[in-house]
Amino acid sequence: MTPSQPAVHAQSQSAAPPANATQRPAWSVAVMCFNEEGSLAEMVERTVRVLRELNGPFEILIVDDGSRDASPRIAESLTQKYPEVRLLRHPTNVGIGHVLIDGYTKTTGELTVILPADLQFAPEDLPKAFAAMEGQDVVNIGRPDRRDPAMRKVLSWVDETLVFVLFGVRLKDLHWVKVYRRKLLDEICKNIKSTTPMVDTELLIKSRRAGARMLQINLPHHPRVSGVSTGATMRRIIKTFGDLIRLRLTLK
Repeated sequence: MTPSQPAVHAQSQSAAPPANATQRPAWSVAVMCFNEEGSLAEMVERTVRVLRELNGPFEILIVDDGSRDASPRIAESLTQKYPEVRLLRHPTNVGIGHVLIDGYTKTTGELTVILPADLQFAPEDLPKAFAAMEGQDVVNIGRPDRRDPAMRKVLSWVDETLVFVLFGVRLKDLHWVKVYRRKLLDEICKNIKSTTPMVDTELLIKSRRAGARMLQINLPHHPRVSGVSTGATMRRIIKTFGDLIRLRLTLK
């Protein structure tokens, strides 16, 4: 059972898997996009190139969260250019929590990862991330050279500390890139409670409680090449930490 989605999650026709798709992808990459016209095409094209070099079936799902720039048009053109690429578009901006849920539940690959479209994670590092999954169920990727403002780093530290105190899970960069094994995702994505970026935290907590094999590795973090980050607004921060407290009350 997948989590119920709000009505605004009506998806475009290109979001459906290709009619001739008969083999489960070895790798799924979901690309989070909100007003990323300056980097989306490069991000997807580099990802296609990297995955094709791995010589196995793969899929790329662009999850456009109600972009108001040229991103939807660019995404549609990418689906026409590359048969492995499809698009799921939210008619309005509903937030990263719903994007994460769609990225994990609307893909089918044996290994699944969600990447930002802003190129702060280089697609060329995907083979290292996938290789780290040998003998693991989830790999959490850290950013020792994090290219973000000081306030975001402080908020991440507070978040990580609270998650350790409340749930006993000690990991760095809870809201960055992760690789999941599909069998684990099928288990932990049932009845997702969160709707904010805390989706990441909830899935990691459920992974730990399910006895999943978890590994933390570090990979480079790159400066944003275009667009503006929207994740550290006070409104979103308050909602996110409120969700963390609700998680503590819900996940007993």
